[in-house]
Amino acid sequence: MDTIAACATAAGTGGVAIVRVSGPDAIAIASAVTAGDASAWADRRLVRARIVDRGGRRVDDGLAVVMRGPRSFTGEDVVELHVHGGAVNVGAVLGAVVAAGARLAEPGEFTRRALEAGKVTVAEAEAMLAVVSAPSARAWALAQAQLAGALARTVAAERAAAAAVLAELEARIDFPEEGVEPADREALGVELARLEGAAGALERSFVAGRALTDGVVVAVVGAVNAGKSALVNALVGAERVLVSEEPGTTRDYVEVRAVWDGVPVTLVDTAGERDAAAEVERRGIDLGRERAATADLRLRVIGPGDELPLAATATGELRVASKLDLGWSAPAGVLATSAVTGAGIAELRAAIVAEAGLADDAEAGSAVLLTERQRAAAAAARGAFGAARAGLAEDAPLEVVAIEARSGAAALAALEGEQVGEEVLDALFRRFCIGK
Repeated sequence: MDTIAACATAAGTGGVAIVRVSGPDAIAIASAVTAGDASAWADRRLVRARIVDRGGRRVDDGLAVVMRGPRSFTGEDVVELHVHGGAVNVGAVLGAVVAAGARLAEPGEFTRRALEAGKVTVAEAEAMLAVVSAPSARAWALAQAQLAGALARTVAAERAAAAAVLAELEARIDFPEEGVEPADREALGVELARLEGAAGALERSFVAGRALTDGVVVAVVGAVNAGKSALVNALVGAERVLVSEEPGTTRDYVEVRAVWDGVPVTLVDTAGERDAAAEVERRGIDLGRERAATADLRLRVIGPGDELPLAATATGELRVASKLDLGWSAPAGVLATSAVTGAGIAELRAAIVAEAGLADDAEAGSAVLLTERQRAAAAAARGAFGAARAGLAEDAPLEVVAIEARSGAAALAALEGEQVGEEVLDALFRRFCIGK
């Protein structure tokens, strides 16, 4: 296997940078670039080191540490060179390491080697990615909870429960003469229903996980001069989009980003909806509609004199009355706001966060799914346990019930990352930074 190297710290100017080397030749390469005998270094103890190039010329002074496998993150021999920061300096150190026999690592290659060595699971790798890419403190706390095992503990408990149900079913299949007493059948049905509910709860947790890690996109829609742009400015607390009494000021959609209660939010201010005469304005309205169709939530803004939409609004849509400072009354059931006085703005922010499934910190410390792969596995488990429960209730052959229950157990295993295909791993580790 190749020996790989990369900078494990952020690019740019900094006091210290870490160049990480992992693989069978890591210690030999460390010896070459320090003009010393790295094999004599004590394990996990920093030593003073002068970094040199192939010609023995000084590149930098720093510290070095060796972590011998298998007691390392990757399970291989690992060496870290702690040198001065700065893109040019780190590039020179990396150049010396590559010249000594390493190759530059691919994105996520260190973590992938840790996975292959059994040091981390796929779910832990996904949590690591969420930790390093967390867009807010709340997202970071959620990712850290999953990295600390919140999801793993929950899934392990449900897998144990599923195994117990399977053992009971298979015992009945192996010894059919004993039959299944009504009370036993009811108990099995209750446990299968509980497993179905637990898997469904995990599936639903992805709403919160996705909102915190990827953010929420909110399209602000409504008629011309309904007060959309002013409302966007009030929501973010700064003038980010132009506001004018002249109809059609917003020709194209404008995106503005903010973080509310730890939730990253992208507000999309769209052009006012009307029968536009100009081609440019028509195109802007169409673009806004297309963007709104992909948003997680739509705020339909209603200004004075605007026609009130039907009460049965589309899923994922909030109705908001604007310009309450002009003295008109908001329709019943519509949140009243004023960009001028600030009335209702805090309540609207809270309503948006609540619509994203994050009204409070209920997700803190609990098992929350972070990826679409995990959600799909939880959905498969829910469906399989539901089918097993229904089959048992309908007196289906126990072999059929056991097949469905076994599928549910397999889906829970997949949720933890067992038997995940190479294409899924490739997609995961492409999202990592180089050096992780």
